[in-house]
Amino acid sequence: MNKDFSRRRVLRMGALAAAAPAALPLLPGQAHAQPAGAATPPSPAPSNGFPDPRSWRVRPFDLGQVTLGDSVFREKRDRLLHFAREYGPSVVNGVRDDRRGPDRMLRSFRVNAGLDHKGAVPIGSWESPDGNLRGHYTGHFLTLLAQAYASTGEQIFKDKLDYMVTALGECQDALAAAASRPTPRVTGRSGTAIRLTGTPNGHVTGDADHIAAPAGVTTGLTDFTVATWVNLAVRDADARIFDFGRPGDSAADSTVRMYLSAHTSSGGPRFAITTSGSAGEQRVDATTQLAANTWAHVAVTKAGNVGTVYVDGVAAGTGTIDLRPADLGDTTNWIGRAQFPQANIKFLNGTLDEFQIFGRALTGAEVAAVAQNADAVGTTDLVVWYRFDEVPGKSIVDSSGRGNDGEFFGATDGRRHAGFLSAYTEAQFIRLEEFTNYSGAGIWAPYYTLHKIVRGLLDAYHLAGSARALEIARKAGDWVHSRLSVVDRERLNRMWSLHIAGEYGGMNENMAHLAAIENDPARKDAYLETAKCFDNRRTVFPAAVENRDVLRGIHVNQHVPQFIGYLRVFEQNPAGREYFTAAENFWHMVVPHRMFSHGSAGGQYAAGEGHPQNTNAELFQPRDDIAGSLTYQMRPETDSGSGGGETCSTYNLLKLTRNLFFHDPDPAYMDYYERGLLNHILGSRQDEDSDSEPLVTYFLPAHPGATRWFGNLGTCCGGTGLENHTKYQDSIYFRSADGKALYVNLYIASTLRWEEKGFTVSQETDFPRAQTSTLTVTGRGRLEIKLRVPTWVRKGFAVTINGVPQHVKAVPGTYLSVQRFWSPGDRIEISVPFSLRVERALDDPTVQSLFNGPLVLPALDNSRTWRTFSFYRHLKLDGDLGAAVSPLGQPNFFSTHDHTLRPLYIGIDDAHHIYFKRVEPTVVFGSVDSGVSNETVDDDGFSFLDRVWAAAPFANHGRFVRRVRDVSGEWQARGRFTREDRRAVIAAAERAEDSLRP
Repeated sequence: MNKDFSRRRVLRMGALAAAAPAALPLLPGQAHAQPAGAATPPSPAPSNGFPDPRSWRVRPFDLGQVTLGDSVFREKRDRLLHFAREYGPSVVNGVRDDRRGPDRMLRSFRVNAGLDHKGAVPIGSWESPDGNLRGHYTGHFLTLLAQAYASTGEQIFKDKLDYMVTALGECQDALAAAASRPTPRVTGRSGTAIRLTGTPNGHVTGDADHIAAPAGVTTGLTDFTVATWVNLAVRDADARIFDFGRPGDSAADSTVRMYLSAHTSSGGPRFAITTSGSAGEQRVDATTQLAANTWAHVAVTKAGNVGTVYVDGVAAGTGTIDLRPADLGDTTNWIGRAQFPQANIKFLNGTLDEFQIFGRALTGAEVAAVAQNADAVGTTDLVVWYRFDEVPGKSIVDSSGRGNDGEFFGATDGRRHAGFLSAYTEAQFIRLEEFTNYSGAGIWAPYYTLHKIVRGLLDAYHLAGSARALEIARKAGDWVHSRLSVVDRERLNRMWSLHIAGEYGGMNENMAHLAAIENDPARKDAYLETAKCFDNRRTVFPAAVENRDVLRGIHVNQHVPQFIGYLRVFEQNPAGREYFTAAENFWHMVVPHRMFSHGSAGGQYAAGEGHPQNTNAELFQPRDDIAGSLTYQMRPETDSGSGGGETCSTYNLLKLTRNLFFHDPDPAYMDYYERGLLNHILGSRQDEDSDSEPLVTYFLPAHPGATRWFGNLGTCCGGTGLENHTKYQDSIYFRSADGKALYVNLYIASTLRWEEKGFTVSQETDFPRAQTSTLTVTGRGRLEIKLRVPTWVRKGFAVTINGVPQHVKAVPGTYLSVQRFWSPGDRIEISVPFSLRVERALDDPTVQSLFNGPLVLPALDNSRTWRTFSFYRHLKLDGDLGAAVSPLGQPNFFSTHDHTLRPLYIGIDDAHHIYFKRVEPTVVFGSVDSGVSNETVDDDGFSFLDRVWAAAPFANHGRFVRRVRDVSGEWQARGRFTREDRRAVIAAAERAEDSLRP
């Protein structure tokens, strides 16, 4: 998600489902936390499992089949479980009430549905009562509870989850009941009137209500009168009583229009007409202000070139008006709504009665008479007369006798469909279909919010057996189908191309998921077709299919989830191969081309050839722009806690990576998954407990001197943070589609219960604080166990079975297969030795990160400039960086160049340098300095010493000298060394035998 206005700161449908118990009320004190220090967690709840497509070559285990053992992963998870138990707060004045947290999460939903919110305090941040993203965090909280229950079996999580699901169902039912009622007429100034609920921006009840008068009602008019009674609920600046013109969009606002505002910044009503935009408006400003909650008669007349605005029958302002309605041509005619700008259209919050348009200018006396009695001058000159005395509904009857009936537009009268569920009205969805842009006063991302809600409900069904949650999710899916199935492809393409406003998260994933578990063929087809409605076919989707990289400058987290959804669509429609191709190509555009060393992507970047600078840290940087982006983020105006590395983006990249692996078990996917999980995600949770905040990061930036800010209650990354740390076990083990092989992907302390095969596999390790792991097999039978050999392993990967070394060739970046007939108690001991290494930025080899095995090691320093490190002078023939980097007392802590290096999984907010600048100014071998400059680089940006040491380790000194001769010969041939330079470096290499000896 984007923070253009400081958002960061505002701060198997089967028997089990049928047999699932109904949700019970959550009573104070009925559920309690697991006792501290309990040796074994309760058995996790059974889960229904997620859709299992035939196209998967590898399949996951249900979350409840794998439990975490003691490790840093469990430590991080347990901190989130503490938040899930205690948020609310759950104990007030010594009394425990576990409904407090759920009630806070439900507050805006209940308000929107017209239900009692039970005195709950708003969550705040983006979940404020008038926030345009409110409700998204509730969806994440549902997923948190579902994952927590599946992982631990603790009843408190199930109780809270069922309570929330029941309440959301009540809200959905209440909204459906309200939607079935036609738009009412209310008591008016004379007879009945129409109530318009106002702009959705800043008003909880706003439904974007307005009235459309027929096209052509003002065609040919020269002189005219428009008069009406209005009772403002609020004095909302620039809300329109009427606005006739040609609506534009945020890029080109309407230039042809005439309107009457009820209130302007100067106080009174304003009439204006223009054919050349705002600058060309001819205006009349009234001096008499309209009071809220008071009926007032407002009229505007044009007689010749004189325009007059009347309030309560008295002239309140005049001005020169040369333009006529006839000059506007064909217009769209809206009552109670502005034509422009689309980013912030105003809707009238008030009641209208006796709306009239006359085909001539009434005199002052006639206006005064009409103010007393709407039919005072008869109907001869009337063009439109809306009395609002008709029966409730969307039709607005014209009493002028000319048949110019109007139509009420809003979320009711057949435009709202049963199944809608949100914490705000349907106004944001209506506005999105009009291409309203994201802004502080526009809309945010309505389908993004809905995705989180439906995703949470699906998780409640699959992970906790809530049949009610599935029912609610299906109804919401029906509602989405009812909206989008009637929107044409061109309009959909434009909607999804809107920055942030068109961000829909993984709503296509949700719809494809519903299709996967639906039994009714017609409904199944409808869900899948609706999933395809979310295809972003204007730019990104076709480009990804064609493997054209167009990612620079687009919002990272707006697009990554789309490709997760495309995979889901492919799984339900294997003939649509383009969906898989798009997801696969997209992933390779990000990894490694936009990947920082800790696994994140996106950030600010400088202007370059053909593109401007970007200061929005949530956008994709140019392809292969790593060092350049980091350098740009070092500007003083870039916040140390911002700059790039949005945690939501890595969350979704890991989901995409995992799902691609199911189709193509390429170990490269798991290499990236491990990188992002062990560094960015593990490091995104602070190492403290909190009852009130999840204490997770929004950004985890990589530029020099960056910091982590923990908190994020109510934000997008605060929501995905709830999920990140309660599903660590979901990718430790996979199984082959035929069930003959077990993939051990991650070395994390855990226990797998594979009931279908009769196996239990327990893994004991303190990885990554330890470099060994032991698997104990309980069960009997033949099984292939595939042990992942990470790409970062340099040497020493070893396997023993029951104490017997296995003579196998472990190739980094592959899976090592162990096949045998297993017996209970068989033990596999695995050594996964770490080694120090550097990774270079793609665009500048001198910008590097230091790793120990899979772990990036940031240097601690609060400076905002590059730290400069030199290593080559310390190296021995083995090329091991351990000669230049010293271990400290704790696992994975080191020091070098007077800097402490600390693994990123330590959740503390100290300023750090994930990257440093490598400076090797002269050709030095050990203690022998050749005196020759090392600053010249080849076409790939590598120095002479880079090329020499790339061949390490060296079997002996002779091999080393031979390498120096070879590279220096090439350097001389390319004009990078003189003959004397080459002689000097060879001589230095020969003299350095003693200092190079390990």
